[in-house]
Amino acid sequence: MEFDLEVTIERPVSEVFAYVTDVRNVPEWQESAVSAEWIEEGRRFRERRHFMGRTATVELEVTALEPDTRFDVRAVNGPVKFTIQHSFEPRDGGTLVRAHGEAAFGGKLRFAAGMAKKHAERQFRSDFERLKALLERRDEESPSDRPPRLADE
Repeated sequence: MEFDLEVTIERPVSEVFAYVTDVRNVPEWQESAVSAEWIEEGRRFRERRHFMGRTATVELEVTALEPDTRFDVRAVNGPVKFTIQHSFEPRDGGTLVRAHGEAAFGGKLRFAAGMAKKHAERQFRSDFERLKALLERRDEESPSDRPPRLADE
């Protein structure tokens, strides 16, 4: 399974990149994410996801991290092996975010691959729209509307 998505977010590249690459933010903008935490900051992280009626824990490895440009990850365990490549570039005062994903379904999931692909594509589109809305809404909030973020969080 492969997919390609893109969204333009009316925020500076540095802000969008910082938000997306802080994996602790994943549950805020990705519907299936229950939790996400760094195992080794900038290198490995763990996610718990609820997808198609199941909850799974997936460990991911960062395969590319180029400031304000690129963030690529691959699943090193879990029910589905996948890679996601994110690119970030300035676009009309905002940021164009592109994602390319590839996934291989094994075992019992192979039979449900078609249904899972459609569900995953809808979910990714929805997640990108949520990311856009969340980051663009930040201008509408005052700093006191946002919870404080501690340096060691």
